[in-house]
Amino acid sequence: METSAKKLWNRDFSLLMAVQVLALFGNSILSFILPLHILNVSGSPALFGTVLALASIPFAVMTPIGGVVADRGKKQRIMFWLDVATTCVIVLFVIASGFFGAAVPIVIVKVMALNVIQGIYTPTAMSAIRFLVPEDKLVPANAAGSMVFTLSNAVGPVIGSILYVAVGLSPVLIGSAALFALTAAMDLFIRVPFKKREQPAGVAQMLKSDLSRAVRFGVREMPILGKITLIMFLFSISSVAMVIVGLPVLVTRTLELHMELLGISQGVMMGGGVLGGIIAGSFEKRVTIRQAHRLLAVCALFTAPMGLAFLFAVPVFAAYIVITLSAAVIMLTTQIVFIQILAFVQIKTPTEFVGKAVAVVMAFSFVAYPIGQLLFGVLLERFYAFPWIAMFVAAFMSGIVALWSRGSFRKIGEDSSP
Repeated sequence: METSAKKLWNRDFSLLMAVQVLALFGNSILSFILPLHILNVSGSPALFGTVLALASIPFAVMTPIGGVVADRGKKQRIMFWLDVATTCVIVLFVIASGFFGAAVPIVIVKVMALNVIQGIYTPTAMSAIRFLVPEDKLVPANAAGSMVFTLSNAVGPVIGSILYVAVGLSPVLIGSAALFALTAAMDLFIRVPFKKREQPAGVAQMLKSDLSRAVRFGVREMPILGKITLIMFLFSISSVAMVIVGLPVLVTRTLELHMELLGISQGVMMGGGVLGGIIAGSFEKRVTIRQAHRLLAVCALFTAPMGLAFLFAVPVFAAYIVITLSAAVIMLTTQIVFIQILAFVQIKTPTEFVGKAVAVVMAFSFVAYPIGQLLFGVLLERFYAFPWIAMFVAAFMSGIVALWSRGSFRKIGEDSSP
């Protein structure tokens, strides 16, 4: 691995994590309040799920391209220009909102534009980790990155909901623009080892060449990568997508609770992800990828209580606690599996394919999100009086994936053994 680092928390990795804290915090606020603004304006869970689905498509499409860009260019420069672009998109949206009153189509365009940028930014930042820490520190390094992600997403919705209620949409957007401008300046001080490669003539030829080589590598040399991708794709359609689209609908529409309580639920859910990162980083020898199918089964089991709370019409606040804690457990277990898979891919993939390999796994997961979000958005609206139906559908789908993945994860565990 092309790194001279001897310890985990070296200068450049620490700076990368600091940049990620700020960037992800700003992005989590925007990702929370913009779709929620549409839900508040329209009152339609189906439209809410559709918006989340549409927002995920640009991320999924751009992530493989981001993997190519990450492997070809200087990662710190790529992150700088993407943070600058995010700042500009937010400023343009604030200006456009002054003319169109933050109408739903304008909000959708804004969310999709941000996800185009994030589709390139995410594989760049995540693939940079391999070049900043020694190989034996990759699991705790990815755990640290994952905890930064989940902690930012835990705090962001809470603060975002409070600010949204207190000052409205525009001031929050202006503050987010300032935050991304700061991260752009910090990007310039990160030093990621870079080895220039021969560039094919033309951008289209470069993308075609790199992506075709990556596909050949995944199919012929590392077929287990395809199995990982398919497992995460199928699982992301079920419980994960249901929680993302279901939690806001269940809290604000079905239970008719205040928005601040939704922010708390989102925070607790992401706090489960933080705990998952701690467990993955601290117990990497005990909690291995070989047992990942069991963690997916836990997700399925904890989806069922969410449905039972509505099936048996438990008191409102009790139902709120059940769905919040269940969502936290789902996030915790999913996070552990993702960290293990990411470290496996980084270790087993040659350096010239790291960005693309990470991007492929992420892209297919995010392709699944819009499918699942659209499905559960429609189910929650169609069966508005019986939300437990959507919960049980998600639990059944997740259980099937967990059972099917057992053999694959055991094979992955054997391949990752020294």
